[in-house]
Amino acid sequence: MRFDWPTPEQMIYRVTRLRRLVLLAVMIPVVTMLAGSLIDPAFLAPDRATLGCLAVALLVVGHVVLFPNVPLETISLSLSLTCLIVAAPWIKAFSALAPVAYADAALALLVGLSVVAAGGLMLLLQLVLGVSLLMGPFVRLRLKASVDVGCSADVARGQFALKPGVRRGRILTGAADENGFFDVAIVAPQVEDPANAANPMIVHVAAKVMQETAQGQETMLVLPNGAVTVTSETFAPTADGCQVAISEMPGDFTLGMHAMFWLTDQQADNLTETADIIAGIPARANGLAHGVSFLAVAGAVLSPRLPVADRAE
Repeated sequence: MRFDWPTPEQMIYRVTRLRRLVLLAVMIPVVTMLAGSLIDPAFLAPDRATLGCLAVALLVVGHVVLFPNVPLETISLSLSLTCLIVAAPWIKAFSALAPVAYADAALALLVGLSVVAAGGLMLLLQLVLGVSLLMGPFVRLRLKASVDVGCSADVARGQFALKPGVRRGRILTGAADENGFFDVAIVAPQVEDPANAANPMIVHVAAKVMQETAQGQETMLVLPNGAVTVTSETFAPTADGCQVAISEMPGDFTLGMHAMFWLTDQQADNLTETADIIAGIPARANGLAHGVSFLAVAGAVLSPRLPVADRAE
C-alpha cells in the first residue's frame, strides 16, 4: 500500500481528531519517567526527565501524524517506550561491567540491542492488543457525534443519509428489493484486499430505511456476520447551515472495540469525511488516509524486496 505524506491541514486534523489516543500514548511513558524521577533521582534526573517527556510527546505526535490508521501500533509504541525507559538503568549498569576500555562500546551495543528488542516487543504487543479487542461479549452502547455543515438540511440529508441507488464518495448503493433492503458497498482505502493486495478492501452490507421524518432518518444495517446496527441521523437547521447528528448502536462491538472507537473519535471522522465533500475542501478524514504502519515501513527498509514483474504498476 502506498504511503502519502500529509498536508499541513491533515497534520492538524489528525492530532486534533486523535487527541485522546495521543494523550493516552503520551501519558503512559511520561508518568513512568516522572514517577521514577521523583522516587529516585538516580533513576532519571529531573532535567533529563523533562527532556524525555518532550521527546516522547514529539515521537507519539509524529507517529499519529504519519500513520493515522494504526492506533494499536501507537499504543504499542507507547508501551515499548515505557519498557525501554524502565530498562535504561539496567542497561547502563550492565555496560559498567565491561572493561573500562570497552565501556562506551558496550553501552552503545546494549542500547542498540535494546532498541531492536523494543521493536520486537512493539510488534508482539500490537498482536496481543489486536486479539484482546475481539475478546469478550458484544456490548450495546450508543456512539454519538455531530458536525456543522454550511448547507441546508435537505442538502445535508442527501449527502449523509443512505438511500438506494446512489453513489457518494466511497459509498455505492444498489436498488431496493421488495422488502426494502438494498446493498451497500463501502471502499476501505486504508485496508488491503486479502485476495489482492494491490486493491483496497470493499465491505458489503445490507441496509434498510426504517423510518423517515422531516427531522431525520433511521437506518438498519445488516453486517456480513449477521449482526444488526441501527443508525439514527437528524438534520437540524442552524443560522449558518445545518447540524448533522448521528447516533448509532453497533451490534457486534466488544468493550475493547468501543474503547478504540472512542479513542480514535471514529464517528466524528466519518462525519468529517462527508462534511469536507460538501464544503469542497481537500479530504482530511483518517478514513481516506493510507493504512501504512511504522513497522511495515521499517520492514520494507530492513528487508527490501525486488519488484515482481506481474505486480509492477
